[in-house]
Amino acid sequence: HMLVGIVLHVTVLAIIGYLLLWTASKADGLVALIGRLLGLWVFILAILSIVAVVAMPKGADTPYGMGMMHGPGMGWMHHWDRDGDGNGSPDQKVTPATPPAPATPANPAPVKKP
Repeated sequence: HMLVGIVLHVTVLAIIGYLLLWTASKADGLVALIGRLLGLWVFILAILSIVAVVAMPKGADTPYGMGMMHGPGMGWMHHWDRDGDGNGSPDQKVTPATPPAPATPANPAPVKKP
């Protein structure tokens, strides 16, 4: 259903870009220049829309990462790294297979007997 949305979005942008370029071809001077620039800009936006959808991470259920905004005051930057280590994945406890040996001094002091 997202594919239909992007196809419609790009189609509308392409039609608007075409109409801007067509009307700019009928105009003269500064109006023609502005029309050509706007028409090209709309075509660039259409291409960037396609690039954004292709580059979107797999498994994302909403376009442009909008699903990362949850709750009041919880923006996307705060949601990325709740666990604090920077990798974005939940932390897992790593328990050693054997407990560490108790620390003993290399040269114990001789015990004096009274």
